[in-house]
Amino acid sequence: MKKILSLVLVLGAVLCLAGCGNKPSTLTCTQKVSTVDVELTANFIGKKVTAMDMKYTMDLSKYSDTVVAAIGKQDYCSTVASAMSQFTLVGCKQTIENKVMVVTSGIDLTNMKSSDLTGSPAATKSALEAQGYTCTLK
Repeated sequence: MKKILSLVLVLGAVLCLAGCGNKPSTLTCTQKVSTVDVELTANFIGKKVTAMDMKYTMDLSKYSDTVVAAIGKQDYCSTVASAMSQFTLVGCKQTIENKVMVVTSGIDLTNMKSSDLTGSPAATKSALEAQGYTCTLK
């Protein structure tokens, strides 16, 4: 009986440790660039990026309603796509509510090299923090 219990415990520990390498995690990094708050999110399974999104938030409260309306008519998805030209954006949306403009988009992973989509979430966090981002890893 002790041998069976020991074997079950050892196998359980091995399976738990093997599963830890493929644990899902989310890295969220933020940075203020001029008047825009930038948020990048990357979802990982183990050391592989499975999804990436970005969000730009701009406070327009210091502008008149007329200026805010004019800003709302501009295509900021194209502006953000140019600023992030190393990525292909998908599903970009632009909204203005209560004088806050939010531009959100997914990042197309199919056009990225597989070597760019692998790496430890902790190492990615460190690299982005070296570029001035503040990151949390969950």
